[in-house]
Amino acid sequence: MKRLSRQAFERGRAYLKTQARPLDRALFEYRFEGAPADAVIARLGSYRNEDGGFGHGLEPDARHPGSSALATEIALRTLRQVGAGAGHPLVGGAIQYLLDSYDAASRTWRAVPTEANDHPHAPWWHDDGQGSLARTFDDFLIIPRAGIVALLHDYSSAVPGSWLAEVTEDTVVAIETIGQLGSGGGDDLAQALRLAESESLPEPVRARILARVRSVVPGVVSRNPAEWAEYTMQPLKIAPHPQSPVADLIWDELEENLDYKVDTQAADGAWEPNWTWGDFYPEAWEQARREWRGHLTMETLATLQAFGRLQA
Repeated sequence: MKRLSRQAFERGRAYLKTQARPLDRALFEYRFEGAPADAVIARLGSYRNEDGGFGHGLEPDARHPGSSALATEIALRTLRQVGAGAGHPLVGGAIQYLLDSYDAASRTWRAVPTEANDHPHAPWWHDDGQGSLARTFDDFLIIPRAGIVALLHDYSSAVPGSWLAEVTEDTVVAIETIGQLGSGGGDDLAQALRLAESESLPEPVRARILARVRSVVPGVVSRNPAEWAEYTMQPLKIAPHPQSPVADLIWDELEENLDYKVDTQAADGAWEPNWTWGDFYPEAWEQARREWRGHLTMETLATLQAFGRLQA
């Protein structure tokens, strides 16, 4: 079992302090140095729009400044992680944006608006005007809906109860019945697990989600380290902490994936994204890549800490 040495940790820390986005630097300081949550919230506020939603490249692969369900889910998840309550203005505004942008006809949230095409973005966020974005993301039945519903349960005091029950049922049915849960990089499976891990979710609902997820995980997780340099479903993607409800199914693979993370830290202390935009917006991709390196470094250090893989 490999642990990240103290020297290697300090390289990661130095990278975050000097190269990462202010938000990721603040998150590192909150998680590792006891800094107040207020600093994270203040940095997050720079991505907020007047409609209460979030944008401005908070998700570095979608650089549209306007609000999106994608970016607002990330922002609300971050607010939840640092303990912001339902009464916080950023939380309330984000929830109102999600209520306002919900598509009652499809019972989903579109991940990014059509205007995202007008700004640099990864090819998977492109919409050809013929519904390609919806096809790529299974009509948004799970992404971003499952992650959003998880957060709305966490902040259920600010959400109409009967409506939340209906959208939750729609989401759970989609998780139970979708043909290929866990395809590609496994983002849909990660979102389903976020919903299952919501502390406020009714237990019978959680059981239904986990029944499907646990039946799928062993057959779709990538077990071959040679594949992990590409955008595959690494074990840590769906079980980023040892208390994950699927960790027991892939524990040996998680141990190997943790060794891999220790081994693949770059010389400057960062971790690289295992994807690119190809020929899409090469200059914007370089900026997005730098932002991802900071975010992934912060997240990797947190994961190694959660599994006891940081050397004392």
